[in-house]
Amino acid sequence: MLAILIGPDRFLVAQALKSYLDKYAPADSALGDLNLTRLDGARITPDELERAIQAMGFLADTRVVVVEGLMSRFGGGKAAESEQNGPSKQETPVRGRGKNEPGLGEQFANQFGQVPDTTVLILVERGSVAKNNALLKAASRYGKVEEFASPRGVALERWIADRARQAGVRISQGAQAALAAALPDLQTLANEIEKLSLYVGAGGTIDEGALKKMSFVARQDDVFEMTSAAARRDTKGALIQLQKLMDGGTAPEGILPVLAWQIRTLIQVRDMLDRRVSEGRMAEQAGLSDFVVRKSIGQAKQYTMPKLLEIHHKLVELDHAVKTGRAEAEMTLDALVVEMCKG
Repeated sequence: MLAILIGPDRFLVAQALKSYLDKYAPADSALGDLNLTRLDGARITPDELERAIQAMGFLADTRVVVVEGLMSRFGGGKAAESEQNGPSKQETPVRGRGKNEPGLGEQFANQFGQVPDTTVLILVERGSVAKNNALLKAASRYGKVEEFASPRGVALERWIADRARQAGVRISQGAQAALAAALPDLQTLANEIEKLSLYVGAGGTIDEGALKKMSFVARQDDVFEMTSAAARRDTKGALIQLQKLMDGGTAPEGILPVLAWQIRTLIQVRDMLDRRVSEGRMAEQAGLSDFVVRKSIGQAKQYTMPKLLEIHHKLVELDHAVKTGRAEAEMTLDALVVEMCKG
């Protein structure tokens, strides 16, 4: 059996992979791990893939082989939407890059038709893959291609309602709309719904009041005002807004993840501005709502990409320092906001 799971939505791909593993190599089975092999598609050779898929299961009828990133290794792949939220490091060239070894793709393609009935081979791509990708075409002849794109508009609100129902709670239409407009990706939404469901309790209702008290969304506008002041190089205004957040009961540890998300959003928008992507196409490319993109364009224009990457790096360092007890969140946040206001 051959299954092909393709993004661009990283969260939905992960959920689909989990469903396959729950079915064919359940974690609660004593033999699950013994019959599960994970391979790095950027580095494996055709021989290694062949050995993995032809191996017999251990005291089981089925074994599972998961290969990540094999198709994008041969070109035509795009970064997953949720991976665009932050800066990525330059990829180190690895052995067996498809473009450097003619004929290698064909050798992999030949293996797709040799998968025995006792093996479940799952090819995983967290991002998009071009329709003309040779390995995708070959794999689709032997297996099922499942493509996962982020829902938009009404479909996204319906996804939020379904997710809340799975968590054992209800959600008002107003709260659905607010979450859909404000949050960047399905993983963040899933985390937020889980947190809100714990707050309202089983059978409860997530409404605008719950969002105001507990949600990332409630803090987002306030943090946006702070970053707006920083983008204008208004140090005093940015620090006043930071203090307003903390005086309102938001702990510094609660501000950090919201600020990190907004900086990642600005990085995405700045990148698209630099690439001259039209404003009308930005939301689709970034996997963000139109509302968030429109709010972020003005701020992103006030920063260079190197400056945004520098701020993001300092945020990551600050978050680690706070979590390990090496820094006080309030004092270091003050310093970070001042740094953001510098040109």
